[in-house]
Amino acid sequence: MPSTDTDTLCPLITPTPANPSTLATTQRPAYKPRSSDPSALSYSFTVPGDPLSATVVRTTTRSVLRAHGLTAIEETALSAAGELVACATQFAPGQDLYHSIRWCDSALRIVNWDAHHAHSDPRDAARCTAYRKRALLLLAAVIHECGGDWGISQSGPTTEGTRVWARLPLPGA
Repeated sequence: MPSTDTDTLCPLITPTPANPSTLATTQRPAYKPRSSDPSALSYSFTVPGDPLSATVVRTTTRSVLRAHGLTAIEETALSAAGELVACATQFAPGQDLYHSIRWCDSALRIVNWDAHHAHSDPRDAARCTAYRKRALLLLAAVIHECGGDWGISQSGPTTEGTRVWARLPLPGA
C-alpha cells in the first residue's frame, strides 16, 4: 500500500491524501448514468438465494432509481423488489436469483427469476403457484395500490425456473 501521495504506480488512480480531513473533498464522485432519462434504465444482476439478498436488492434498486430521477416510485419499487426476492429465497434457497430492473413503456418493470422447477403434475403446479401467490400478498396489495400489475410465469422451454414480475407506472402517468 502506498505510504505517500506519490507512491501509486497507476496513472489512473488518484492518490489517497495523507491528511484524512481532506478525504471528503477528494473522493470519487457518485455514479451518474449517461442519462438521467428513465428510458436509459436497464440493470440486471444475480444475488444468492439468501434472505439477506432482499436487502442487497433494495439498496441497489434505491441507487438505480435515484440515479435515474425516479424517486416518485422509490418506496413502491423497494417494497416490490424486496418482496420478490424474499419470496424467491423461500422457493429456491441457496440457489442464485436473477434480478432485473428496466424502464419499459412508461413504467418500471422489476423481474425476479428463481430456479424453482416446474411441477409435472398439474395439481402440484397449481398448489405451488397458489402458495407463491399467498406468499406475495403484500406485493399484490402494493402493486394494486399504485395501479400496476404483476404475475408469475414459468420460464421458457430452454430454461427451468419461475419468473415473477411487477410493473409500476409513475404516479399520475
